[in-house]
Amino acid sequence: MLEENGLDYSRYPDVTAAGDLRSLLQDELDSAGTSLQAEHTESPGWVLTHAVVRAGDRRVFVHMTSGDRAFALDFWTPGLQLAHGLTSDLRDAVGAISMFLDGVGLRHLRVARPFVSFGPFAEAFERGEAEAIAFRWRQLLHPAPDWPQRWHGLHDFLVAASDEPRLRALYPFTSHFDLGFRRSVPDGQSRALGWVRPVGNGRYLVAGSNRRKLHAAGPMGRTNWDGDPVPGGPAPTPAQESVALLLTAMDRDIQA
Repeated sequence: MLEENGLDYSRYPDVTAAGDLRSLLQDELDSAGTSLQAEHTESPGWVLTHAVVRAGDRRVFVHMTSGDRAFALDFWTPGLQLAHGLTSDLRDAVGAISMFLDGVGLRHLRVARPFVSFGPFAEAFERGEAEAIAFRWRQLLHPAPDWPQRWHGLHDFLVAASDEPRLRALYPFTSHFDLGFRRSVPDGQSRALGWVRPVGNGRYLVAGSNRRKLHAAGPMGRTNWDGDPVPGGPAPTPAQESVALLLTAMDRDIQA
Protein backbone atom coordinates (compact mmCIF):
# COMPACT_ATOMS: atom_id res chain seq x y z
CA MET A 1 0.00 0.00 0.00
CA LEU A 2 1.52 3.30 -1.11
CA GLU A 3 0.52 6.15 1.19
CA GLU A 4 0.36 9.87 0.39
CA ASN A 5 3.65 10.53 2.15
CA GLY A 6 5.43 8.23 -0.31
CA LEU A 7 5.99 5.37 2.15
CA ASP A 8 5.09 1.87 1.09
CA TYR A 9 3.67 0.54 4.35
CA SER A 10 3.60 -3.00 2.99
CA ARG A 11 7.37 -2.95 3.60
CA TYR A 12 6.80 -2.05 7.27
CA PRO A 13 4.26 -4.57 8.57
CA ASP A 14 5.86 -4.52 12.03
CA VAL A 15 5.41 -0.74 12.26
CA THR A 16 1.80 -1.04 11.10
CA ALA A 17 1.11 -3.71 13.72
CA ALA A 18 2.68 -1.59 16.48
CA GLY A 19 0.74 1.51 15.46
CA ASP A 20 3.71 3.82 14.80
CA LEU A 21 7.50 3.81 14.65
CA ARG A 22 7.94 5.08 18.21
CA SER A 23 5.96 2.19 19.65
CA LEU A 24 7.88 -0.44 17.69
CA LEU A 25 11.21 1.22 18.50
CA GLN A 26 10.32 1.20 22.20
CA ASP A 27 9.49 -2.50 22.00
CA GLU A 28 12.91 -3.17 20.48
CA LEU A 29 14.66 -1.02 23.08
CA ASP A 30 12.90 -2.93 25.85
CA SER A 31 13.73 -6.28 24.25
CA ALA A 32 17.40 -5.27 24.12
CA GLY A 33 17.31 -4.66 27.87
CA THR A 34 17.96 -0.91 27.72
CA SER A 35 16.28 1.75 29.83
CA LEU A 36 16.14 4.16 26.90
CA GLN A 37 12.85 5.77 25.98
CA ALA A 38 11.70 6.44 22.43
CA GLU A 39 9.75 9.66 21.95
CA HIS A 40 7.68 11.24 19.23
CA THR A 41 9.39 14.09 17.39
CA GLU A 42 8.01 17.60 17.72
CA SER A 43 6.47 17.65 14.24
CA PRO A 44 2.83 16.45 14.35
CA GLY A 45 3.08 15.24 10.76
CA TRP A 46 5.79 12.75 11.72
CA VAL A 47 3.99 10.99 14.57
CA LEU A 48 3.66 7.70 12.68
CA THR A 49 6.99 7.63 10.85
CA HIS A 50 9.60 9.36 13.04
CA ALA A 51 10.99 8.98 16.56
CA VAL A 52 13.85 10.23 18.71
CA VAL A 53 15.85 8.67 21.56
CA ARG A 54 17.85 10.87 23.95
CA ALA A 55 20.45 10.42 26.67
CA GLY A 56 22.43 13.26 28.21
CA ASP A 57 23.38 15.72 25.50
CA ARG A 58 23.14 13.11 22.73
CA ARG A 59 20.13 12.12 20.64
CA VAL A 60 19.35 9.89 17.69
CA PHE A 61 16.54 10.63 15.26
CA VAL A 62 15.02 7.65 13.45
CA HIS A 63 12.65 7.68 10.49
CA MET A 64 11.22 5.33 7.90
CA THR A 65 12.32 5.92 4.31
CA SER A 66 10.42 5.63 1.06
CA GLY A 67 11.21 3.00 -1.54
CA ASP A 68 12.81 -0.14 -0.13
CA ARG A 69 12.44 -0.76 3.59
CA ALA A 70 15.05 1.16 5.55
CA PHE A 71 15.33 3.04 8.81
CA ALA A 72 17.46 6.18 8.68
CA LEU A 73 19.34 7.27 11.79
CA ASP A 74 20.83 10.70 12.46
CA PHE A 75 23.26 10.91 15.39
CA TRP A 76 23.42 14.34 17.05
CA THR A 77 25.18 16.27 19.76
CA PRO A 78 23.75 19.74 20.51
CA GLY A 79 23.85 21.79 17.32
CA LEU A 80 25.84 19.28 15.26
CA GLN A 81 25.06 16.03 13.46
CA LEU A 82 27.98 13.62 13.83
CA ALA A 83 26.91 10.56 11.85
CA HIS A 84 24.21 8.94 9.74
CA GLY A 85 23.05 5.37 9.32
CA LEU A 86 20.69 3.35 7.15
CA THR A 87 19.52 -0.19 7.94
CA SER A 88 16.52 -2.38 7.22
CA ASP A 89 16.74 -4.10 10.61
CA LEU A 90 15.41 -2.10 13.55
CA ARG A 91 17.31 -4.35 15.96
CA ASP A 92 20.56 -3.22 14.33
CA ALA A 93 19.34 0.35 14.65
CA VAL A 94 18.72 -0.15 18.37
CA GLY A 95 22.24 -1.52 18.80
CA ALA A 96 23.72 1.58 17.16
CA ILE A 97 21.47 3.92 19.14
CA SER A 98 22.46 2.30 22.43
CA MET A 99 26.17 2.48 21.65
CA PHE A 100 26.08 6.13 20.58
CA LEU A 101 24.00 7.23 23.56
CA ASP A 102 26.40 5.36 25.84
CA GLY A 103 29.15 7.65 24.51
CA VAL A 104 30.95 5.19 22.21
CA GLY A 105 33.32 6.91 19.77
CA LEU A 106 32.50 7.17 16.09
CA ARG A 107 35.16 4.73 14.88
CA HIS A 108 34.12 2.07 17.36
CA LEU A 109 30.50 2.64 16.41
CA ARG A 110 31.23 2.09 12.73
CA VAL A 111 33.26 -1.05 13.41
CA ALA A 112 30.38 -2.54 15.37
CA ARG A 113 27.66 -1.20 13.06
CA PRO A 114 29.12 -0.78 9.54
CA PHE A 115 25.95 0.86 8.23
CA VAL A 116 26.88 4.00 10.21
CA SER A 117 28.88 6.62 8.32
CA PHE A 118 30.58 9.88 9.30
CA GLY A 119 33.10 12.31 7.89
CA PRO A 120 36.54 13.52 8.98
CA PHE A 121 35.11 16.77 10.33
CA ALA A 122 32.88 14.88 12.79
CA GLU A 123 35.86 12.81 13.88
CA ALA A 124 37.91 15.98 14.40
CA PHE A 125 35.09 17.48 16.48
CA GLU A 126 35.02 14.35 18.60
CA ARG A 127 38.65 15.11 19.54
CA GLY A 128 37.67 18.64 20.57
CA GLU A 129 36.44 21.94 19.18
CA ALA A 130 39.95 23.24 18.59
CA GLU A 131 40.63 20.23 16.35
CA ALA A 132 37.39 20.79 14.44
CA ILE A 133 38.12 24.49 13.93
CA ALA A 134 41.63 23.74 12.67
CA PHE A 135 40.24 21.08 10.32
CA ARG A 136 37.66 23.52 8.89
CA TRP A 137 40.31 26.14 8.25
CA ARG A 138 42.41 23.58 6.35
CA GLN A 139 39.36 22.70 4.26
CA LEU A 140 38.62 26.31 3.45
CA LEU A 141 42.17 27.24 2.55
CA HIS A 142 42.43 24.26 0.22
CA PRO A 143 38.87 23.73 -1.08
CA ALA A 144 38.08 20.76 -3.27
CA PRO A 145 37.28 21.65 -6.91
CA ASP A 146 33.67 20.52 -6.46
CA TRP A 147 33.05 22.74 -3.43
CA PRO A 148 30.35 25.41 -3.86
CA GLN A 149 31.49 28.57 -5.61
CA ARG A 150 30.85 30.62 -2.47
CA TRP A 151 33.93 29.08 -0.83
CA HIS A 152 36.14 29.82 -3.84
CA GLY A 153 34.89 33.41 -3.86
CA LEU A 154 36.12 33.81 -0.30
CA HIS A 155 39.61 32.47 -0.94
CA ASP A 156 41.56 35.75 -0.86
CA PHE A 157 39.89 36.84 2.36
CA LEU A 158 40.40 33.45 4.02
CA VAL A 159 44.10 33.46 3.14
CA ALA A 160 44.50 36.90 4.68
CA ALA A 161 42.37 36.00 7.71
CA SER A 162 44.32 32.80 8.36
CA ASP A 163 47.34 34.91 9.39
CA GLU A 164 45.28 36.66 12.09
CA PRO A 165 45.35 34.54 15.29
CA ARG A 166 42.09 36.00 16.61
CA LEU A 167 40.18 34.92 13.52
CA ARG A 168 42.05 31.60 13.14
CA ALA A 169 40.76 30.66 16.62
CA LEU A 170 37.13 31.15 15.52
CA TYR A 171 34.90 28.76 13.61
CA PRO A 172 34.15 29.97 10.04
CA PHE A 173 30.81 29.03 8.47
CA THR A 174 28.55 30.18 5.63
CA SER A 175 24.96 31.33 5.72
CA HIS A 176 23.12 32.52 2.62
CA PHE A 177 26.22 33.60 0.72
CA ASP A 178 27.90 35.25 3.74
CA LEU A 179 30.85 34.06 5.81
CA GLY A 180 30.38 34.18 9.58
CA PHE A 181 32.70 33.63 12.54
CA ARG A 182 31.67 32.27 15.93
CA ARG A 183 33.51 30.83 18.93
CA SER A 184 31.87 27.40 19.02
CA VAL A 185 31.38 24.84 16.29
CA PRO A 186 27.80 23.74 17.11
CA ASP A 187 25.12 26.01 15.74
CA GLY A 188 23.31 28.02 18.40
CA GLN A 189 25.90 27.69 21.16
CA SER A 190 27.49 31.06 20.41
CA ARG A 191 26.46 34.04 18.32
CA ALA A 192 28.28 35.16 15.22
CA LEU A 193 30.92 37.78 16.03
CA GLY A 194 31.46 39.02 12.47
CA TRP A 195 30.33 38.67 8.87
CA VAL A 196 31.96 38.92 5.45
CA ARG A 197 30.37 39.10 2.00
CA PRO A 198 32.39 38.82 -1.22
CA VAL A 199 31.24 41.17 -3.96
CA GLY A 200 33.61 40.13 -6.73
CA ASN A 201 37.08 41.13 -7.93
CA GLY A 202 38.69 40.16 -4.62
CA ARG A 203 36.73 42.73 -2.61
CA TYR A 204 34.49 42.28 0.43
CA LEU A 205 31.88 43.90 2.63
CA VAL A 206 32.32 43.35 6.37
CA ALA A 207 30.22 43.79 9.51
CA GLY A 208 30.37 42.89 13.18
CA SER A 209 27.70 40.82 14.87
CA ASN A 210 24.87 42.80 13.26
CA ARG A 211 24.60 41.10 9.90
CA ARG A 212 22.11 43.68 8.65
CA LYS A 213 24.97 46.15 8.37
CA LEU A 214 26.10 44.20 5.30
CA HIS A 215 23.03 45.65 3.63
CA ALA A 216 22.58 49.24 2.60
CA ALA A 217 19.68 51.56 3.20
CA GLY A 218 17.55 52.16 0.16
CA PRO A 219 17.06 49.97 -2.92
CA MET A 220 18.69 46.57 -2.67
CA GLY A 221 21.31 45.71 -5.23
CA ARG A 222 22.56 42.30 -6.20
CA THR A 223 24.39 40.48 -3.43
CA ASN A 224 25.40 37.22 -5.08
CA TRP A 225 29.07 36.28 -5.33
CA ASP A 226 29.56 37.84 -8.75
CA GLY A 227 27.09 40.67 -8.17
CA ASP A 228 27.56 44.37 -7.67
CA PRO A 229 27.98 45.91 -4.21
CA VAL A 230 24.75 47.08 -2.60
CA PRO A 231 24.24 50.77 -3.46
CA GLY A 232 24.85 53.07 -0.53
CA GLY A 233 26.46 50.40 1.63
CA PRO A 234 29.96 50.38 3.10
CA ALA A 235 32.58 50.42 0.40
CA PRO A 236 33.97 47.00 -0.49
CA THR A 237 37.61 46.57 0.41
CA PRO A 238 40.40 44.17 -0.60
CA ALA A 239 41.15 41.13 1.53
CA GLN A 240 43.87 42.42 3.86
CA GLU A 241 42.04 45.66 4.59
CA SER A 242 38.81 43.72 5.09
CA VAL A 243 40.45 41.64 7.82
CA ALA A 244 41.43 44.78 9.73
CA LEU A 245 37.96 46.27 9.32
CA LEU A 246 36.34 43.06 10.53
CA LEU A 247 38.46 43.01 13.68
CA THR A 248 37.57 46.64 14.36
CA ALA A 249 33.86 45.91 13.90
CA MET A 250 34.09 42.91 16.24
CA ASP A 251 35.92 44.94 18.91
CA ARG A 252 33.33 47.70 18.69
CA ASP A 253 30.49 45.22 19.21
CA ILE A 254 32.23 43.51 22.14
CA GLN A 255 32.82 46.83 23.90
CA ALA A 256 29.29 48.12 23.25
